[in-house]
Amino acid sequence: MKTTLALLLALISSVGLIAQDAPKGDNPPAKKGDKGGKKQGPQRPESVDEATWKKFLEASKAAQSDDAVKAAKAKAAEAKTEDEKKAAVRAVMEATKAAVLKADPSLESVFKALEEARAKGKGGDKGGKGKGGKKPEAK
Repeated sequence: MKTTLALLLALISSVGLIAQDAPKGDNPPAKKGDKGGKKQGPQRPESVDEATWKKFLEASKAAQSDDAVKAAKAKAAEAKTEDEKKAAVRAVMEATKAAVLKADPSLESVFKALEEARAKGKGGDKGGKGKGGKKPEAK
């Protein structure tokens, strides 16, 4: 039960991971290579108002009881290789999104805002200063 809950929390948080510009300050958040610690939950994009965000979080939580989401999680728990795990996590995210939109189609705008923020964050990391050896052409 604890592993299911941990997997559930990790999957929910991975739905809304958003890369944002580092705040101006003395202690910027850790970037690439920081594998330790717990994942944070999804952060509200600026384009989504507080009431809609709260509605989205409640719908995401309720979606975890959907049969398709439960089936995808069960399959994810059985995944053995990294590729299987990545595909299973993606399937859980898609099942969760479908369940949320089935319950409230008006939340499509939240998913779009999350995807835009995620794409914007990934776009800034291209050619970044992370640890070497990750680029396929460097092999």
